[in-house]
Amino acid sequence: MFSYIRDRLPWGDKLPVSQPRLEELMRLSGAEPWHAHAISHRQSRRHACVACRWLAEALPTGAHVFEPGCGSGANLLWLGLKGVGRLSGADISAEAVSMGRQLAQDMHMQLDIWQDDCLKPARLPDPVDGIVSVNWLYHIPGASLDSFLQTYAPALKPGGYLALDMVTRHYDRQPGNQWHTMDRALPEAQRRPSEYTIRLDRQEVEAIARGQGFRLERDTCFVLSRPQRAVFLLRRV
Repeated sequence: MFSYIRDRLPWGDKLPVSQPRLEELMRLSGAEPWHAHAISHRQSRRHACVACRWLAEALPTGAHVFEPGCGSGANLLWLGLKGVGRLSGADISAEAVSMGRQLAQDMHMQLDIWQDDCLKPARLPDPVDGIVSVNWLYHIPGASLDSFLQTYAPALKPGGYLALDMVTRHYDRQPGNQWHTMDRALPEAQRRPSEYTIRLDRQEVEAIARGQGFRLERDTCFVLSRPQRAVFLLRRV
């Protein structure tokens, strides 16, 4: 019960970066505004915070963590504050990578991040102790959890941990779920497809993970979030 409550309370998840500095870095790097928003509102993004905390708790001090789709590096930098020794990541946005490097410099941390297509990466790190992946895979048309795990299993040591989040199938029951949330008031011909391209429940995630050589160690569902998201901690067997 204590763990359930702690997962839902916004304690200890902030990064020590001021809002004026975030806005300055956004302008200097050209990164999209949501990167600054994601950092300044990090405590309310429970799916990201819980995935990172579970990973930090599972790994020994000094571990190496990699994040595909790392954006401007907020999750990695938070993990660095919690004792993760090596931090690396990749993102398709050169602007986000630039912002992340500057944030790391501001926080006096070593952060190795590079630009890459994280669905079809040109570069993987040497096998790491942990991987965190939140808030991006289910936004990409054509992506799948099965393919993602197959791609990144070689980058994770046997016994290593992978923390991720997923939009649940609860969203399938929402009116207009096939359309982009920003477009529902538009005429149907002008609407884009939903930005939530993958939706999986616990049983599906567990089965896919097992098929790719992972064991489900821990999970929780944020039933009141919109869309509803769940967080999973997998271990490579």
